[in-house]
Amino acid sequence: MKKLLVSLLSLATLQLSAQTYEYKVDLNKTENDQLTVELNVPTLKQKNLYFHLPAMVPGTYSVYNFGRFVSEFKAFDKEGAELSVEHPDVNTWKITNAKTAARITYKVEDTWDTDKSNVIFEPAGTNIDKDVFVFNNHGIFGYFEKYEKLPYKIEVDRPEELFGGTAMKRTGGDANTDIFETDSYNSLVDNPIMFSAPDTATFKVGETTILIHTYSPTGRVKSSELTADIKPILEAQREYLGGKLPVDHYVFSLFLNKEGGLYLSGSAGALEHSYSSFYCLFEGDPAGISQMVRDVAAHEFFHIVTPLNIHSKEIHNFDFINPKMSEHLWLYEGGTEYAAQHVQVKQKLIPIQQFLSTMSQKIRQAERFKKDLSFTEMSKTCLDENQSQYSNVYLKGALINMCLDMELRKLSNGSYGTQNLMTDLSKKYGINKAFKDQCLFKEIGKITGYKKEMKTFFAKYVAGIEALPIESLMKDVGIDYKEKGIITELSVFGFDINTGVTFNFEKKLIELKPDGIDAFGKDVLGLQGGDLLYKWQDEELTMQSLQSVMGQHQMSAKEGLDLTITVLRKNAAGEYEEKELKGALRKVPIEVTHALLVNDKASAEQVKLRTAWLGDYLSE
Repeated sequence: MKKLLVSLLSLATLQLSAQTYEYKVDLNKTENDQLTVELNVPTLKQKNLYFHLPAMVPGTYSVYNFGRFVSEFKAFDKEGAELSVEHPDVNTWKITNAKTAARITYKVEDTWDTDKSNVIFEPAGTNIDKDVFVFNNHGIFGYFEKYEKLPYKIEVDRPEELFGGTAMKRTGGDANTDIFETDSYNSLVDNPIMFSAPDTATFKVGETTILIHTYSPTGRVKSSELTADIKPILEAQREYLGGKLPVDHYVFSLFLNKEGGLYLSGSAGALEHSYSSFYCLFEGDPAGISQMVRDVAAHEFFHIVTPLNIHSKEIHNFDFINPKMSEHLWLYEGGTEYAAQHVQVKQKLIPIQQFLSTMSQKIRQAERFKKDLSFTEMSKTCLDENQSQYSNVYLKGALINMCLDMELRKLSNGSYGTQNLMTDLSKKYGINKAFKDQCLFKEIGKITGYKKEMKTFFAKYVAGIEALPIESLMKDVGIDYKEKGIITELSVFGFDINTGVTFNFEKKLIELKPDGIDAFGKDVLGLQGGDLLYKWQDEELTMQSLQSVMGQHQMSAKEGLDLTITVLRKNAAGEYEEKELKGALRKVPIEVTHALLVNDKASAEQVKLRTAWLGDYLSE
């Protein structure tokens, strides 16, 4: 009997292995920024097999067509004979007589160093370099149609001095090989890997183990230095979520670019995953990087709640080739962005006026977007006709959640808000249970106990196009709303970098508008309308360096920082001359629209609701 049991277990193991994608990649063998990928084909017994790389992946909200980076795709049988392969579209390869298919090979090009059009957002892309490899796995590995749920085994040979940082389970390997395993293609895509020098730091937040893995080309920024700024925001989020995080491990992977411009597109940012987030940022002062990571982490880390624990069937069963969009971006991105701001004031990491200034700025920025387009409709159509409206999820999306929070606090006399709602939704659904798109609003009504009020709120402001009731809700919580008001903020540049500049095509330099210069720029630096920005902190501002130099300055800006600017200014003869301007950054009064200010004469009832919403800030 024992022998029979061992035989049955061995047979089961062989069958499981036969039903596993087994990939091999050798990082030691790269050529022209390309890797060769090998796949032992699972036993699928299909006459024809359709192999895909994704058109789109979760969290990006753009169609990128990762198949365009694949070349020399070939399929072989067990004897090594080449099989017939068709390439019907950019993301698909059809293998005929596929019952005999045993092995596939192809080359994949990285997405960062490319001249292909439709450049991919770097945190969603791939990099192939001798010092650092970035595997967003959807850009390296593929799947067979209808077999996305089979397990994956990834074997990577690498230089011994590189470390493969990922949230995915490492099940084997040695000094120069890593073996990772996961249960499906969705999970594989959800776990990026960065291979670089092993600069790591590990710490605990409650019961959750946090890993920081950093690639800093000059070595200026260390993972250990980032811990001091990242840990407090995670601790605050743990308290915000009721004292326990919903994941047992989490990885921050940070790629810092020395040159700026991040290869071709010059974008920077991060992409969230269930158990990790991947960052592409400009390398600069460690303190500035820490603050940037802290600000971004406040948003990205909250995605462990939504969409990890709260998501619709469109996300749970994501279609990588023909994706269908959920109508609830107000929740996935808007709710996450609101929580990222709210946690900081609620846990006393920032003062109340800073939070209000941030939300005030979102009101102003949201005005640039369509007002006759409902948020549910925008969510469903953000891949095509309303793609230009997507970034409103971080603006009006956050404002929707702010108003929902205040509405719930008002209805419950302060005892229930969006914090409670996210916890209750997570309990009802969770990682393995998805909701139906059309049922979410009704479910929120049931969970909160305010069926009628929630039905009205979502019908008006999310499924409808009525303006958010920000002014009236703010009054209820003791906050004054003013169409125009004066606030005091740090002047980072001396001018409005969004609306106070234009581009001088003749000189190929940024030109200042007369009405875009603030009090610091005018009275301290001495900036004038028509000045061309030539050097910033002694670094020349070219088309290639502009975003990097200005981005690094913005990250490190603080009150008292000495700033040196060289401008080109016309003299009496109309000729440009260099002029060096200096000053220390300071706060200045700025007139803004949609100002939100604390009402110091609020009633006891208003103060009670405000305290329930934002915390007891007066005790600080």
